[in-house]
Amino acid sequence: MQSASQLHVLFAAVMGVAVIGFVSGTSGNDLADEVDGSGTGETTGMQADGLDGGVAAAKSYAELRQSPRGSGSGWEEDLASLRAAGPGVLDPVSFEGSSKAEDIAARASRRAYDGAPPRVPHSVRQDSAPECLACHEEGLRFRGLLATPMSHTSYMSCTQCHVVTEAPMPGGADLPPDPRAVGNTFSGLSSLESGPRAWAIAPPRIPHRTFMRETCDSCHGVNGRAALRSSHPARENCQQCHASSAERELRPGVSP
Repeated sequence: MQSASQLHVLFAAVMGVAVIGFVSGTSGNDLADEVDGSGTGETTGMQADGLDGGVAAAKSYAELRQSPRGSGSGWEEDLASLRAAGPGVLDPVSFEGSSKAEDIAARASRRAYDGAPPRVPHSVRQDSAPECLACHEEGLRFRGLLATPMSHTSYMSCTQCHVVTEAPMPGGADLPPDPRAVGNTFSGLSSLESGPRAWAIAPPRIPHRTFMRETCDSCHGVNGRAALRSSHPARENCQQCHASSAERELRPGVSP
């Protein structure tokens, strides 16, 4: 009987400590009042700037309720700052850095043929299109890398067409050989460096198909490769001046 009473007292003491801790943590200004001793809820310079080597003071439970959730807290602000660091549509355009032939070759190196979906040159989660859109919806530049904007905004299941360069097999294992594999001599159309012009100062025609390339900014906008950029990115209605090619579009009655 005495043992049971002692357990009840111990349980009550534990619950009392837990309640006191919870109340202390959820009172928004208790920590600040304790630090500066003013009782006004204002933080001192030590708390605002952090302690010992710039480490920020821990937030109270009340403050945490007002903070973004998840391990990516603040990612929208970080992403916006990366986009703002890139060139704008009204900034002067520089074509330095590479030649058009080099940029076209680099672009073609990730495709089975001209017009094929490019392979993904980095690891991705196969079920997370929003992660792809974080960089490729509008495009951005980061530490010398270029994430071009997607050229077809109506298709959002990215890995349905875009495959990773290396198979995501556990332990780096190779995929087994496909018994249905056969020799393939298919050769797609090659990329042209520029479209033909009707006369010297006329706008060039589009030298490729426009299917799945409806968003010209993907290659020719401010986040495109240097030599492929448009000299006037502020003019966004591209096909108002640049006509498509009947031959490249494979229209009926036109030989490829």
